[in-house]
Amino acid sequence: MGEERISDEVAAAVGKHHLTVLIKDVDLVNVFTGEIYPTSIGIYRNRVVNIGKDAEKLNARLVIDGSGKTAIPGLIDTHLHIESTMLTPANFASAVLPHGTTTVVADPHEIGNVLGKVGVRMMLDNGKGLPLRVFFYAPTCVPECSAVTSGAEITPADVEEMLGWDGIAGLGEVMDFPGVLSGDGKMMSILEAGRRNKAVIDGHAVFLTGNDLNAYVTAGPEADHENFNPASVIEKLRSGMYVKLRGPTILNVKAMVSALNELPKPWNIIFVTDDIMPDNLLKMGHLDFVCRNYIQAGMDPVEVVKAATWRPAQHMHFFDLGAIAPGKIADIVVLDKLEKFNVDTVIANGALVAKGGMLAAEFSKQPFDSRAKNTVKVKQLSVDDFQVKPPIRNGRVKVNVIDFTESPGEMGDVGLAFLESVLTRLEQAELEVRDGNYVMGDLATAFVFERHGRSGSRGLAFVRSLIRKGAVASTVAHDAHNLVILGTNPDDMVAAAQAVTKQGGGVAAVKDGRLLALIELPLAGIMSDEEIQAVGGKMAKLRRAFAELGLLDHPYMPLISLLTLAVVPHVRITDKGLFDVDHQQYVNTLVAD
Repeated sequence: MGEERISDEVAAAVGKHHLTVLIKDVDLVNVFTGEIYPTSIGIYRNRVVNIGKDAEKLNARLVIDGSGKTAIPGLIDTHLHIESTMLTPANFASAVLPHGTTTVVADPHEIGNVLGKVGVRMMLDNGKGLPLRVFFYAPTCVPECSAVTSGAEITPADVEEMLGWDGIAGLGEVMDFPGVLSGDGKMMSILEAGRRNKAVIDGHAVFLTGNDLNAYVTAGPEADHENFNPASVIEKLRSGMYVKLRGPTILNVKAMVSALNELPKPWNIIFVTDDIMPDNLLKMGHLDFVCRNYIQAGMDPVEVVKAATWRPAQHMHFFDLGAIAPGKIADIVVLDKLEKFNVDTVIANGALVAKGGMLAAEFSKQPFDSRAKNTVKVKQLSVDDFQVKPPIRNGRVKVNVIDFTESPGEMGDVGLAFLESVLTRLEQAELEVRDGNYVMGDLATAFVFERHGRSGSRGLAFVRSLIRKGAVASTVAHDAHNLVILGTNPDDMVAAAQAVTKQGGGVAAVKDGRLLALIELPLAGIMSDEEIQAVGGKMAKLRRAFAELGLLDHPYMPLISLLTLAVVPHVRITDKGLFDVDHQQYVNTLVAD
């Protein structure tokens, strides 16, 4: 397109150059004044140059009839993990542009845990040259803690280096809030690097309140997405944080809106997606789905638009984005009806990219770096690797158990349901031992194998109320992404493990020796090189297989993927063993007499 010259833009604004695009007779949501009014929007190359009825008199190469429709700025998602969609950045762009998302700021700590800063660079490179504007944070917590073996470590020096890379927009979520509050040296060095570079610092402050919240905000994090109850949200808003709210699969949107409606305007509220699984992306949408649900829950539609456009732009210091106004980048979404939030037309960087839920423009995609393949470095597993031998031949033995809640999906509050299912309990169970074997009853076993080729370690735990039959294996195991296998019998467990390792990563479900479903994830063991239709379809099939196995699932994310996350209370299983998160110590599987 050549160099953009201000003189040409000025000339186009007064009719001396043909407009590139004219959106005619559309209702505009003005994020500055909160008004909605009919107007026309003139675009020259990649910028808005004229807004008003006079724009209709200008010549344009493409005219879009906006009659009966509403124009809003392109949606901006400032907290997400592209890897959770199991798509590469290029294929992610194809998936979300038809939903009106035109800018994202992603935290690549998932691939960072596998490949370190090299993996971050791979994401950056694959995200270049797309109609979707893709930025990344520099991950701050790789690995999440010392209880896991990740494939790499990202050091303070790495963070300082990455902050100088083109496309890095700030520091990723600071999950190690205990390290922040204790003044941990590594964490302080990373935060100091953020302050020196005047970087935006994203937060992760679940359950923090009072003095702890004050200390955390003082350290630099200015936004937080870990929000489940209105009281916590209000405290964070009062502390000056941007509060990032996710959608209805993880919190009670109606209760949140009801509480926020009691506050004077404006609110420091931003909408984000965080982790969105490929089947949900295919079925529900992206940030548009979040917006739609907040409108349905009673939030002012104009405030919803601001929370997905103008405020995230201000938060990230993207001052030429987030609004439809002269001089701003022409990222524009045309909705059929504002209240329904159904996306009709998407313009990104001044070009028509989507229409009627379909891509309207072709764009080249770089193949993902081939060095991301062959990262599952686990020995050939056999049934012997899944045998658990008791200390006696016959009798009864007490064991420590990771206990899951029974039926979170039946709870009325989805936010509470998610918390109740994720916040596992450390309990005890008495098992019968018969002829040198455990009689498992309602328990299953979970194994985590270090799969990065570093230690070769293996962790074991007994688990209650997570699976009833068969086995599931996955290299999507937050955040270190080792190989986790959960099951009720060694034969199915080894079959599931072999199905995954053979593909270089993925998720497999097996029952009675039969492979029910498999999603292949050969890129770092966490991403596919296929498009959303294929990946989303395979994920939906996996969910059906989970139901057949009696595997406790959650619409937001399968719970097996969080079984290994050693920074979430109360107990987890890692490659190093059963880990008591609350007391930061390992626990024996056998209860001492």
